[in-house]
Order: sequence, then structure tokens, then C-alpha cells
Amino acid sequence: MHRGAHNQMEAVAMLALACAPVGSSSVAAAQAAPTTGVLQVTARIESGCRVAGQSQATGVDFGELDFAAHPSLFRQPLTARSQLSMGTLRLQCVGVLSANVSIGVGMHATGSQRRLMSGTHHVPYDLYADSAGLEPFAGNTPRGVAISATGALAVVDLPVFGRVPATVGGYSPGNYQDSVQVTVSW
Repeated sequence: MHRGAHNQMEAVAMLALACAPVGSSSVAAAQAAPTTGVLQVTARIESGCRVAGQSQATGVDFGELDFAAHPSLFRQPLTARSQLSMGTLRLQCVGVLSANVSIGVGMHATGSQRRLMSGTHHVPYDLYADSAGLEPFAGNTPRGVAISATGALAVVDLPVFGRVPATVGGYSPGNYQDSVQVTVSW
């Protein structure tokens, strides 16, 4: 027998002894020792806000501001308040002391003047944070909104008020509309 075959036979014999059941040979099998360690688990929870009742952060439904139907020759400004199908627009926040709300000028503006459009006719309008019209939402200019003095969970009403001025000559009859981009940041 040559040397390579002899070494193979020794290796097979040793393997047989190592795999033999305990007590069947003088070679004892090694006991398995448990392996232990630590798994690090982390999370980062950040402050934030969302429109109450809505789960997404983009494409949010901020509701509708409807001036309703009126004759073209009205004497007092038309006013309206934004509404969602479920009621008043509410901002729900946690860990936020204040937020900024900005509203764009819309699709039919001339400069910073928002306008409703029907065909080729336009009706100017303005948006406010208050019903008295003292706190305007200037086009794309952030307006601060107090949320919580401590950063605790808070739900804050976020109404938008609109006003269409009366004009001596009236407005052309039609179904007028516009869309404005609303951005809430904190």
C-alpha cells in the first residue's frame, strides 16, 4: 500500500471515532456551548404634524373654500371659510411649538393678486387666517401658527377665510374657480 492510501484510511478511522455515539469509544464528544451577544435596537422619533384625519404628507386634501352663488352686483364683500367634508381643517402635531403655513397665489394670479377664473373672466379674492381679514395669507409667504407651548400633542384649528371685494360694475356671470397650494412646515 502506498503512503497516500494509508493516510486516507487513518483519516476515515479518526472520523469514525469522532462521530461515534458517546460511550461507544474512549473519545468523548464535545458539548455545544451557547453563543450569546447583544443586538442593538434603535429608533428615531421626530416631531411632526399632519392634517387631522389624513395619513399622507403630500397630496393632502385641505378642503374647499366656497363663496357660493350670488348676483353679479353685490354691495358687500363676499366671505367664506374653508371646510373639509368632516368639518374644520385641523392640524395635529406632537413635539412642535409652532408651524408655518404658506398659501400660493393660485393658477390665475396677476402678480400677487389671487383670481378666480371662468373662461376669460376673472374675480379677485384674498385669503386670511382670521374672519376679520386682519391677518392675510400673502402669496407664498409663511405665516406662523402657535401649536403648543410645551411640544405636547396638540390639535389646532387651521381655518382659511376668503374675501371677494364688491365692485361697482359687477362681475360677469359664470362658474369661477381656482386652486392654491398649501404648505405646512415646522
